Amino acid sequence: MTPEQVDALIAENVRATRARRQMRQQDLADELGWARPTVSTVEMGTRRISFTDAIGLCRALGIDLRELLRGADAEVFEVLGIDRRAED
Repeated sequence: MTPEQVDALIAENVRATRARRQMRQQDLADELGWARPTVSTVEMGTRRISFTDAIGLCRALGIDLRELLRGADAEVFEVLGIDRRAED
């Protein structure tokens, strides 16, 4: 996957998870200590996510990194050393 494809995938997963949790963008921004427009740029896929951002997003959304990367190619998980299968 290209970096742009990973950005788009994370954007969709953040947006979908936030919606399932019935959080507003402002709620997520407050949890992260970000401005609401920053959350918007993440969800549009126009803001590159650092590893530190990914940790914060996972914590704020109550998900793990596998969920944040749901739909990524196996290679992405292999590079990160993550078993992409959910723990039972």
